[in-house]
Amino acid sequence: MSDLLSKYEERFSDRVIAPPNPRPAPNKFDPDGSIKPFYGLTCIAWIDQKSELFRRSCDLQKTFMKEFEEAGLGDAFAFLRPESFHMTICDINASSDSSRCLDRRIIETVQGAFNRIGAPGKVTSQIRGIGLKRTITALVKFSDELELKKVFSMEHEIKEPILKMDPEIKQSTCVRVRDFVGHVSLAYCVQDLGEEDAERIRKILLPYKDQDLGEFTFSQFDLTYFTDMNTYISILTINLEDGKVIHHVSNIKILKNIS
Repeated sequence: MSDLLSKYEERFSDRVIAPPNPRPAPNKFDPDGSIKPFYGLTCIAWIDQKSELFRRSCDLQKTFMKEFEEAGLGDAFAFLRPESFHMTICDINASSDSSRCLDRRIIETVQGAFNRIGAPGKVTSQIRGIGLKRTITALVKFSDELELKKVFSMEHEIKEPILKMDPEIKQSTCVRVRDFVGHVSLAYCVQDLGEEDAERIRKILLPYKDQDLGEFTFSQFDLTYFTDMNTYISILTINLEDGKVIHHVSNIKILKNIS
């Protein structure tokens, strides 16, 4: 394994199925599992709902739901709707205040990044392993350094101009960028777990820690606006094969509200 791939693998170190205990995300879910409004812009690659990968991801999520329920832990996590399954390439901003994130200046900056990304070609990765933090996640790994470099380059083109924006703009629009750690979220922790329940959760998940869900290949990704952790509305799509950028005019009602 190359140094680049090894360093990327190290980014999963805080997602191993081990203590500390997962913590709830109170800004995104109530303790009873009800989803809360939460807003932001993020660039994501969808899991194709017609793919074998999607079917396997759904089956694994159902397995966790069933095993948690049988263990009396059915209320510990809120499981996401399968149609929301995606891998984040670059988070941009997030807030519980809907008026702060959908900003025209940021969208124009991302559009410029999409134009610079061009047509590097499809990206091939593998979804292998399960992680545990605030979320239960399926982990996105790479066996080819060149494929990982494509994602890093795309992330860089988006992230760098966002970080160079005026500090007042970044503060007012709640800019939050993070280093790429490929994963697909399956469920969010919604309750403060005692040590005994947390250990039972880990025992359920540990047999799946190296679960191989198969190849994840994508030839396009989207700039989306999310309104909660189940709802992502596409604003722009870049085709990585020909470099074309699609503006989703069907979402004009959303775009009209951009500040």
